[in-house]
Amino acid sequence: MVGSRKVVSLCISRVSDMENFRFINRLSSSLTQNGCCLMVYAINCDLYWSDENMRAETHVFDLIDFDRTDILVIMHEKIKNDTITDTLIARAREKNVPVVIVDGTREGCVRIAFDYRSGFERIVRHVVEEHGMRDVHLIAGIQDNPFSDERIDVFRQVLRENGIPCDDSMISYGGFWAVPARRAAEKVIDSGKIPRCFICANDIMAINIAAFLRDRGFRVPEDIAVTGFDGIDEVFFTTPKITTSLCGASELAEPVFEACMEYFRTGKCAGELLRMPILLTNESCGCPKSSPGSDLSLLANFNDRFYRAQDDGRILTEISERMQACGDMVSAACCLYDDIIHDVTIVINSSCCDPTRNYFEIPPLQPFDDQMIRLFTAGQELNLLPMERTDILPDLSKAVNAGYPLIFTAITFMNVPLGYACFRYRDSELIDYCKIIQIITSIGSGLGGYMNMQYQHYLSSRIEEMYKFDSLTGLYNRLGFSKDYALALKEHEGGVLPLTAVLADIDRLKYINDSFGHSAGDNAIHTVAEALKSACPDSALCLRFGGDEMLAVIIGECSGEEIAAGVTRHLEDYNINSGLGYDVSCSLGLYVTDTASDTDIEHLIRQADVAMYSEKRRKHKLLGFDRRKT
Repeated sequence: MVGSRKVVSLCISRVSDMENFRFINRLSSSLTQNGCCLMVYAINCDLYWSDENMRAETHVFDLIDFDRTDILVIMHEKIKNDTITDTLIARAREKNVPVVIVDGTREGCVRIAFDYRSGFERIVRHVVEEHGMRDVHLIAGIQDNPFSDERIDVFRQVLRENGIPCDDSMISYGGFWAVPARRAAEKVIDSGKIPRCFICANDIMAINIAAFLRDRGFRVPEDIAVTGFDGIDEVFFTTPKITTSLCGASELAEPVFEACMEYFRTGKCAGELLRMPILLTNESCGCPKSSPGSDLSLLANFNDRFYRAQDDGRILTEISERMQACGDMVSAACCLYDDIIHDVTIVINSSCCDPTRNYFEIPPLQPFDDQMIRLFTAGQELNLLPMERTDILPDLSKAVNAGYPLIFTAITFMNVPLGYACFRYRDSELIDYCKIIQIITSIGSGLGGYMNMQYQHYLSSRIEEMYKFDSLTGLYNRLGFSKDYALALKEHEGGVLPLTAVLADIDRLKYINDSFGHSAGDNAIHTVAEALKSACPDSALCLRFGGDEMLAVIIGECSGEEIAAGVTRHLEDYNINSGLGYDVSCSLGLYVTDTASDTDIEHLIRQADVAMYSEKRRKHKLLGFDRRKT
C-alpha cells in the first residue's frame, strides 16, 4: 500500500502490444476507480521459456517492493519464462502476498485464463461440422509446447468424433511464427496431398499461410480455406479476412480486477476464472466477413504507429548521440529535454557516474545500487538528486494518487543494468506505449556510450600521467615538463615576470643505498620530492631530471629563500619522526631571472646547478662530510 491506495503489481512483457496496452489501461482504470493503483514492471522482449535467453532487462522485477504490494499479477504466457514466474511467486509468498497468474498454472495461485481448449474446439468444429470439410491439416505451434499439444489433442478429438481418420501426416509444426509456418505449408503442398483447409494454431501463421497460398496460385477459401486462433487486429486487414477466435489479453482485465476486489473484500481469491474465447467467422473459411469495429480506425492506428516510429527513431538516435559526446553527466541529462520524452522519470545507479570504473567489463554485484540518482524527470528542472533505491520514485505518493499506471522498465546497455525508467502517461495513447522501447533503447545507448567515453578519457589521462610524470616522485619527467612549461610560458606571453629555478640534489644518496638498500634510497628520493613540492607554490612546475636531481620552476613572484627554508623544515621534521637510522637532506641551488631574459630550461638548470654545487661545497666544508659518502 502507498498512502491510502492498495497496490497491484503487474509483471508483463511488451506493453506496446495492442492487447497488452488494452489490458493495462482497462485494469488500471477499474483499480483507480476503486481506490487502488497499478504498478507495472515490464520487459520489452519475450524470453521463450529458456533461461539462456535471459536479458538484463528482467532485473526490472527486482524493483518490486513486496512490502508495498498488496497483490501480484503475473502475465506468465507473455513473459514466457518459468524461472522468473517461480522466483516472483516465491518472493511474494515470503511476504504473504497473494498471486494472480494469467495464462499459467501454479499451486496456490489464482489462475485466470481463456478456456483455450474449448475456444479452439469451436473453430475445428466450425470447419469440420458446419462447412463439412473433412480433408483438413493442422499447423500446430512448437513441438512439446503445452498450448500446441492441447490444440493437437483437440484436433484429433473433433476428427475422431466426426469419423475422420487422423494420423501424424495431417499435423505440421509452424513454430507460432511466419517463416516456419510458410515452410510447413509449402512442404504439405509440395507433397501433393493438398488439404481442403489449413487450421492454424494462431493468427500469425494463418495470415502468412494464406499469403503463401495466394503466391502459389491457390484461391482462399475457394481452393483451400485457412483459419487462425487468438484474434489479433491484423486479421482484419488481410485478403481475405481470417476466421479466428478472439482471446486477446484485454478480455482478461475484468476477471483479474474481480479477483483483486474479492481479495480486498474478503481476504480470499477464487482458485480459477476462465473466459470463453469468442468465435469470429470471416471470409477465409467461406463465411461472410465480419469486423469488431471500424476498420478505418484500426488502419489509422497502424499507420500512425508505423510512421511515427520512423520519425521518433531518428530523433531519439540524435539524442543518444548527443549524450555520448557530453563531458559530464549533467550535460548528458540535459540532452533528454525533448518533447518526445515526456511523462517519465529516469533513475540510474550512482556507480554510473564513476569515470574510473570499467562498468561493462566488471558489472555491479547487484543490478541496482542501494544509492541511486534521479537523473531526469520530464517537466521538472534539472537536478541530479540522490535517492534510496527502496524509494523507487522521489514523488511516489503523488504519482500513485494521480490515477494512471506507473510503468517501470530497466535501462540496460551491453546487457548490463544502468538503472530504470518510470513512465506515467496521463493519456491512454498506444503510440506512447509504442515509444517506450525506443526511448529505453536510446537512453541506454546514450548513457552506456557516455560512460564508455568517460572511461576512455580516464584511461587516456592515466596513460598521459604515466608518460608525463615520474612514478617514484610524482614530479614531471622531461617529456611532461617540456610540454607544460611551454604552455605556461605561452600563457604569460607578452609580459615580463620573475622566473625562479630551484635545483635540489640529494645528499649522500650513494651512502644510503650502499648502507640501507635501494628501497631506502628510493624513500630518500621520494621524501625530497615531497619536501620540494610542499615548499613551492601550487603554480610551480617540479621536474625530476636525474637520479637524485630535481628542479622547481616558478613563473611569477616568489621567494627562493622561503622555498629553501620550507624544504629544510620539511626534511628536518621528517628526520625527527622517521626513526630510519639515516637522515634525508638535500643541497639547493637558486637562480632567478625573468621571462624576458632567458627561459631556456637547459640554461636554467646549468645556472641553478652552479649555485647548488656551491651550496654542497659549503656543507662539506662546514660539516666535514666524507665526500666518498655523497
